[in-house]
Amino acid sequence: MERGFDLLGDPIPEGRGQPGATGHIATAKNVNKVRWLLLAGWKKPKIAQELGISIPTLNKHYFKNRSIKDAVLLAAAEARGRTLLQLDQAAQAGSVPAMKELAKQARQVELDCLAKDLRTPKADPKPLGKKEQRKQDARPDGTWDFLPQSKEVH
Repeated sequence: MERGFDLLGDPIPEGRGQPGATGHIATAKNVNKVRWLLLAGWKKPKIAQELGISIPTLNKHYFKNRSIKDAVLLAAAEARGRTLLQLDQAAQAGSVPAMKELAKQARQVELDCLAKDLRTPKADPKPLGKKEQRKQDARPDGTWDFLPQSKEVH
């Protein structure tokens, strides 16, 4: 079945004009609105009320396989990416403040990556087996692990 479009270019929901509730269509405008409302800290019931839909409909069309936390993180990442692209365009056009801000953002990302590497805990060393532990216990402190096999020393 081919889906039609209204005068604004939005798809017409199935069942339009027939008895019963018409389906909700997640338009680009509504998707963008939900993202910004999430970034503003709104909760699902308030967002659903703003759009005039139920919470299950909101979940079905806007949070398909994601939690609200994942959706907020995604919206924040998209907003930051859009801002960085605009900064890059301004810097390419010769805007010195945009160049400085872009360098500052790049420096911050670099520091975040370095801090993440420093925070990563080291894996605990594998515990020694019985035989290895006995060998280590039998060795006097301060000796080398490798002892020469031949008696000849030059």
